[in-house]
Amino acid sequence: MKFYDRAELGKYTETPEGYLHGEFPITRPGVFPYMRNGGSVSQVAKLPDEVFSKETIESANNKPLTNDHPNVGVDVRNFKTLSVGMTDSDAHVEDNKLVVGATITDPDMIAQVKSGKRELSIGFNADVPTESGEYGGAQYDAAQRNIKINHIAIVDRGRAGHGISIHDSAAFVMGDNNTNTGGKHMANLIIDSQQFEVDQHVADAHDDLKKQVAAKEAELAKLKKQLNGANDEAASSKKEADSLKGERDALKTQLKDAQDKQLDQDALDKRIDARLALQTSAARFVGDSFDFKGKTDREVKVAAIKTTNDSFDEKDKSDDYINAFYDSAVSLADKRGFTHALGGQGGNQNETDSVDKLKGDRANAYK
Repeated sequence: MKFYDRAELGKYTETPEGYLHGEFPITRPGVFPYMRNGGSVSQVAKLPDEVFSKETIESANNKPLTNDHPNVGVDVRNFKTLSVGMTDSDAHVEDNKLVVGATITDPDMIAQVKSGKRELSIGFNADVPTESGEYGGAQYDAAQRNIKINHIAIVDRGRAGHGISIHDSAAFVMGDNNTNTGGKHMANLIIDSQQFEVDQHVADAHDDLKKQVAAKEAELAKLKKQLNGANDEAASSKKEADSLKGERDALKTQLKDAQDKQLDQDALDKRIDARLALQTSAARFVGDSFDFKGKTDREVKVAAIKTTNDSFDEKDKSDDYINAFYDSAVSLADKRGFTHALGGQGGNQNETDSVDKLKGDRANAYK
């Protein structure tokens, strides 16, 4: 079976040649939930004796880096087309994680990493025999064996978040297609308990305020010149100047308020895209009538999961558990072609309609 395991691209250095190099954790042991073809949930173990076996460690050495996951495994026939860098030959175990050095050499990939594309996703093959046991206090009913790494993809942050990172850890995901729908959409987005709607309108309003301030400055300068050259009109000109100065100061205040409130556009667009991707994928389970407004990502995912397993209880479940469970459900739906509540096929039109509606909402938001 083919798997994808996620990890954060941590600290790196830039070489004199412009390459990016660093040592990155790429996987770790643990027990994680997966949804099988029949819809049942299986707890799959990634055990230390497999993750840290000589064969698995060596399989991380001298492997290609790719920009997102290719549709096929990487080998000599497609390496030149797909590779954007390579891992080193120093794979080793550190702090209960498999770590390997890597160098990114492709200029476009380097630019994307510097712009925030900072997550690694490990593409690998493994056998998954049915077997029972316990690891780290968690029961499992299957285990990954004979893990062999094929490539390491550099991807945008996935739905399940980081599989492992330098500062924290979370469940890995299986079979993530890394679908990028592209484009920028208007949507209600919850960020730190605040809701924003952002469009090019924000930047346009910012520029308009600047132009108005500049015009008032020019007008004020003209009036000041008239004041200096015409004593008879001094009182009237001063009154006009004071009025314009008040208008100018008010516009400056508005401009400052707009600058203070303006979010970093690129970062916000990425959050919007991630939220829209979740709403589009979740709609396949909860249906078009589901009200996403005011719901957190976790609440949306729990609602989608419960359409496939009405006995699912999210209480005391970590975000990592919910994320991995949800991704497994999406992976199964992708594989089987099922949509709303896994009850029928042919969901592509509904998803297209949903995205088109969001685009329309964004276009009309500031009319």
